[in-house]
Amino acid sequence: MKKFNKFEKGLIVDALNYYVANLEAEIEEAAKGPKNPIIAPGFYNMMKKELIQKVELLTKKSMAI
Repeated sequence: MKKFNKFEKGLIVDALNYYVANLEAEIEEAAKGPKNPIIAPGFYNMMKKELIQKVELLTKKSMAI
């Protein structure tokens, strides 16, 4: 299995941060309305942290000398 390089990792992490920020904003907005959302605030942030850890494991380690 091929691993991600630093650029690919950065792109994935940036995309996750952007997407999760939008999802969390939607949840906060929905909570202000008459109905309660099924997903609790913070759920997507928790999932983002787990996904970033997986991406870290699948990223090439730099060969610093």
